[in-house]
Amino acid sequence: MRFTDLMQLVISNLRRMVGRVVFTALGVVIGTGAIVILISLGAGLQSSLTSSLESFGAINQITVFSGGGGPQGGSDQALDARAIREFQSIPGVEAVTPRVSIGGTYQLNRLQGGATTYGIAPLAADDLGLAVERGTNRLSRGTIVVGPKVAEQFFDPRRPQTEIEPPDLFGQTLLLQLSRFDPETGAQEDRTVRLRVGGVLEETGGETDFNVYMALDDVEELTAWQQNGVSPRWEQEGYPTLIVITQLDPAIVQSVEGQIADQGYFAFSIGSSLQGLNTFFLIVQAALGGIGAIALLVAAIGIGNTMVMSVMERTREIGLMKAVGAHNRDVLTVFVVEAGIIGVLGGIVGVIAGWLLSLIINVVALAYISAQTAAQGGADPGIDRIAYTPLWLVFFAIGFAFLIGLIAGIFPALRAVQLDPVRALKYE
Repeated sequence: MRFTDLMQLVISNLRRMVGRVVFTALGVVIGTGAIVILISLGAGLQSSLTSSLESFGAINQITVFSGGGGPQGGSDQALDARAIREFQSIPGVEAVTPRVSIGGTYQLNRLQGGATTYGIAPLAADDLGLAVERGTNRLSRGTIVVGPKVAEQFFDPRRPQTEIEPPDLFGQTLLLQLSRFDPETGAQEDRTVRLRVGGVLEETGGETDFNVYMALDDVEELTAWQQNGVSPRWEQEGYPTLIVITQLDPAIVQSVEGQIADQGYFAFSIGSSLQGLNTFFLIVQAALGGIGAIALLVAAIGIGNTMVMSVMERTREIGLMKAVGAHNRDVLTVFVVEAGIIGVLGGIVGVIAGWLLSLIINVVALAYISAQTAAQGGADPGIDRIAYTPLWLVFFAIGFAFLIGLIAGIFPALRAVQLDPVRALKYE
């Protein structure tokens, strides 16, 4: 038989049992929809967490602390000039820069504000990915570069509960207020440092939006003052933190991070965290997809049962097909294709239903999260979606449903092939 004749026969047969086809395909719809929804939830959560992690910094930056236990240290390995040279010699490393922090409060006229202030090498801003929206990111003595959200941290101390319009900090001179205590008398001594804002960073949605960056020499001098004239001697005794910038290849980031950790330092990077997160969610999505696949396998039993009943009802028709010259492969093709079409129709409807439910979940869940956050006075968590349906999932779900239908139709098709034409024609 020609392929077109076979397809016409398949379509005609499916039309004759449209009610049974609909109820059988409904099981496939439920199974496919379950796969789409569950995997979409996993993919959406992965996407949100990945975006949150990426906002904390570039994926090719490795933060190195002096100890194997974290930022508090605890190791004899110092992050001194020798360590910087060793890190720079590791293949794949493009730059190494110290980073130290200093406390204090900023003042602009009558406004006050707080921000984390980091001291970095004057030309390290480009290596750290600190792009400016206004001004320059080149640091010099007496200048600072501020994140775009720093202005929002300012308030009027006379009316601390009143919201104010964030001031334009670019080009302004801020007063950094520092304090120290006399080790003998315990008396507090204050100092005010004038700093000009030379640049405002581009908004990234991450930590850098709230930071202030200052030349490393300035931070060293101010730290010495806070320590009552004792110079920190970071180059000799070790910096609190080093930032290692590598090539963008995730494999290189992981390799460099491992080599640094092998030397006894604590190393952390967003890149390695993302890799671990992606591995975890790959397992989660496989598990969730497996749960949905169970429902689809149950639907396959329904397809098989429908096709077995179809074989019994069409026994004489099968005998007639064979009597007029149809080959066994033609009979096999008819029943397998019928089962496959039931599977693919259910798969298409299931994907659409799963996608629509994912959209509903997004709207309802995000509205609930926003309402709860607002009620508790918290900041916007920055979650843009709870469920996300990737394109590959659409094709996978439909293809899997089609495959399940084909497999479910094999046994009934083989049963039809084995029918004897003479006995089939006499079947009542």
